[in-house]
Amino acid sequence: MTSELNQQRIIDEFLRCFRKMLMNPELAGELVRIAKEHLQDPDAYQRIADEVSKQTTLKIPEEHSEADRLFIKLLIDVVKGEANLY
Repeated sequence: MTSELNQQRIIDEFLRCFRKMLMNPELAGELVRIAKEHLQDPDAYQRIADEVSKQTTLKIPEEHSEADRLFIKLLIDVVKGEANLY
């Protein structure tokens, strides 16, 4: 039961994030720009999370939830996938 509740919480967090992105289409471009800018940093994951919180309406707390970790990983994967296309 707790696993199902945890999964639902993660899904709910993702949905809130995607709603923000759909309501503000410029946000997606800003997220990609931030990820590209910090992808090569030694602490890329943390830098991206910090800059997303500083520069956008998405706020990632210092203590990352599972949804936060998945979101940053997805953002990094998107940027890496885009780089592989060229």
